[in-house]
Amino acid sequence: MLGVVRAKRHNPGDLVRVGPPHLREVAEDASVSLPLMVKARLADTAARRSTLEAELVTIKHRAEQLATLDGSLAGFDSAAYFAALKLLRTPGEDLASARSREEAAGRRLADSETSFRAASSEAETAAARDKAAEPSRAQWRQVDRLSEEVVQVRKAAELREAAALLAEGACDPLRRELEGIAGKGAVKKWRLREKVGELQRQLADAERAAASAQQSATEARATATTHIAALAAQITALVDTIALTREQTADLAADLKARLAAAQQATRHYDRCKEDKARAEEAAERAQQASDLTERAGQQGWPARFDLARRLRPAVAADTTRQPVLEKQYQEVQEEYERLARDAQSEIIKAAKLVATTLARLHTNRAVFEGPYDVVLVDAAGAATLPEVLLATGKAGRTAVLLGDFMQLGSVIPPELKGHDRADIQRWLLPDVFQHCGIAEPSDAQAHPACVTLTQQHRFGPAVMRLANDLAYGGVLGGGSQTQAARPTDDPEIVLIDTDGLHELARAHLTGSRSGWWPAGSLIARALVELHRELGEETGIVTPYRVQAEATLEALRDVEGPGGGALAEVGTAHKFQGREFDIVVFDTVEGGVGSRELWMACAHLQPAASNWPRDGVRLFNVAVTRVKTRLYVIASGERVKNAKPGTALAQLAALIGTRRGVRVLPAKTLITPPTFRGEFGTALAEVLSRPVEVAEIDDERDFYRTFTEEIRHARQSLWLWAPWVAKRVSSLLPKLRQAADRGVRISVFIRDDTDQLQKRPANQKLITDLRTVAHVVVPMNVMHQKIAVIDERTVMLGSLNVLSQSWTREVMLTMRGAHFARKLLEHEHAAIFAAPPRCGRCNGAEIEIRRRQNGTWVWRCYAPACKTTPRGGTNAWTQNIRLRRAR
Repeated sequence: MLGVVRAKRHNPGDLVRVGPPHLREVAEDASVSLPLMVKARLADTAARRSTLEAELVTIKHRAEQLATLDGSLAGFDSAAYFAALKLLRTPGEDLASARSREEAAGRRLADSETSFRAASSEAETAAARDKAAEPSRAQWRQVDRLSEEVVQVRKAAELREAAALLAEGACDPLRRELEGIAGKGAVKKWRLREKVGELQRQLADAERAAASAQQSATEARATATTHIAALAAQITALVDTIALTREQTADLAADLKARLAAAQQATRHYDRCKEDKARAEEAAERAQQASDLTERAGQQGWPARFDLARRLRPAVAADTTRQPVLEKQYQEVQEEYERLARDAQSEIIKAAKLVATTLARLHTNRAVFEGPYDVVLVDAAGAATLPEVLLATGKAGRTAVLLGDFMQLGSVIPPELKGHDRADIQRWLLPDVFQHCGIAEPSDAQAHPACVTLTQQHRFGPAVMRLANDLAYGGVLGGGSQTQAARPTDDPEIVLIDTDGLHELARAHLTGSRSGWWPAGSLIARALVELHRELGEETGIVTPYRVQAEATLEALRDVEGPGGGALAEVGTAHKFQGREFDIVVFDTVEGGVGSRELWMACAHLQPAASNWPRDGVRLFNVAVTRVKTRLYVIASGERVKNAKPGTALAQLAALIGTRRGVRVLPAKTLITPPTFRGEFGTALAEVLSRPVEVAEIDDERDFYRTFTEEIRHARQSLWLWAPWVAKRVSSLLPKLRQAADRGVRISVFIRDDTDQLQKRPANQKLITDLRTVAHVVVPMNVMHQKIAVIDERTVMLGSLNVLSQSWTREVMLTMRGAHFARKLLEHEHAAIFAAPPRCGRCNGAEIEIRRRQNGTWVWRCYAPACKTTPRGGTNAWTQNIRLRRAR
């Protein structure tokens, strides 16, 4: 079928492979693989189902995430936090500005208090001087009263003199009027005789009054002159006794007034400064509280969780309505998909011209079982039980053909049935179809009238063909052109990896009387897989025992392939029957002569009480005939060379040293590279010179003694992956500092401070101390590795956290090997991760490493001031990390 698929001699739907095929070419061919063909028919329904399923998963995840966030935010006062954040982000209201204003207000208050006290003192001094001038002021006030009295006396005398003048002036009009009448005629005079008499009386009265007034004025003037002279003498005497002049007392009063005004102004300024200081203290206290609140919230991770919860809450509320509808739609689409899947499989199978499947699926898949079929071909018929073969051939309408190899493995029969003595089991279940037909040897097949023997193979070369003939086919197996192709002498077709000299590594640990496992095979197989992977060749690892296959898989898991899986397929011969690989590693688990012989050492075709030795040869035959280019057999060279005649190992030993035979490679060349020349020898030497020597295995009690010794001997570099930092780091800092002083570059990777343990204040202080010693300390989100690499040669790997371990039971392995150390550092992207850039936004150095869900690594700034938005959300600066392609 594979040949038809590769040649593309079929139309889509002509060939159908039911069930998962071993061959990738068939599994990935959408014109042959039933799942892919059904998938194409169901693409629309599957897409709708996937969309609904993704939405339901998202709804569930959102609800769970919101519930978790709400639970973690129980102690978070969002209103207070955002008020604090708003305050701190208001220009001039941040803590530094508030503290600066408080300090400035304090300085101004101190200055104003000094000025206030000085002004008060000066005012008090001026008041004392002014009070001392008060007697002089009283004397000057007395002088002023006496001077005023002089003025009053002088005014009184002047008033008397003025009254006298007025009285004299009152006579003049009367005189002039009488003189006027006297100048008139007699008749006129007679007529005015009465008026003249009246005027004369008035004149006489006026003259008497004028004379009296004049007398009074004269007396007043004399009195005034006398009194004024007395007052002047008194004033002169008083002025001579006054200590201060009028100007001096006035200056003192003016100075006091000015000093009092200055004191009042200083008092008002001092009061304002005290008020300013109080307000600045209150503002600083508010800023401090706000800073403490935001810092505590940031340490707890509350703002980011609150912002996420805020954004999730509307979606979750909407989900409550959408979820029942989506669940109903999903159920309907799922039912539709199942119905279509059943119908589609049946339609595709019934329309196919060739249906390829397994015997197991023949009776479990209804569409396959119903047929009908014109011809039934049963491949690897020897690996099936007779009932299975009869069931299949019974579905043939015209012809049934059985294909197989009597020297390949038979069917897998449960041990409890193999030992059962029931006649029907012994007759119909245990013998394979070849035994039922009387075929046990190549001559039996050639003599059987209903059997066509195919003797030409086109898979492997002459050495493997000779071994297969010697093991099972009695020389009848022939080869095509590839068996004649010349191979370089340094490119052997069969290599025996001789485990002698590996001591404990090559000792088989028994899991049964004739079965077991050993470390040597796993380690050697892994090295060979790495070699041929680099050469672009596919490797299959075959072993007789499941436990050894599991051990080898464990060894291979440390080195994953490009798709994340193991580098090679590993299994027992039953798994690989019918398969082929460029390279086959046959791990026999056969140790030295001093150890117990296991199954492969006992395998032979001689008559025996049971089929067990013969089945061993069949297994051996299956293992070696899977190869196309090179076969590696891992076994004790001593065991092979001393194998009993007629055994499978004896057949292998017979080829050692022959032309185009078996090349022997001592496994101890894992330490000393082989001396083969040419491309094969050089490449294999490079791979096999990559040993990993386990130098120490320490528990938590002994590890730090080993670790400090490694630090003491370090000369170039120390790489540490330690998730948590706690008290333990204090005891290591002096030794790390000594190493750094010697020129050892120390690079440390720790968990970021979103981790509950890591963000404790005490641990943060220890991290600060660590940064003073290490050249670089890089936080990594959810990091969990526990690794130390010294001088790129020594690796310490296990479960112990180097910087925080206290009491838990742990184990650490110390391994030597430069290649292993370099590969580990390369796997951890150590060189790239130890060189974080500065933040592209704030230019800060607070950079951590995170990995997105799609696997992309990113640098991320975790500085709170940079990543926190004004509304309390998170908008951290990130930059993708460009990783170098692995070679």
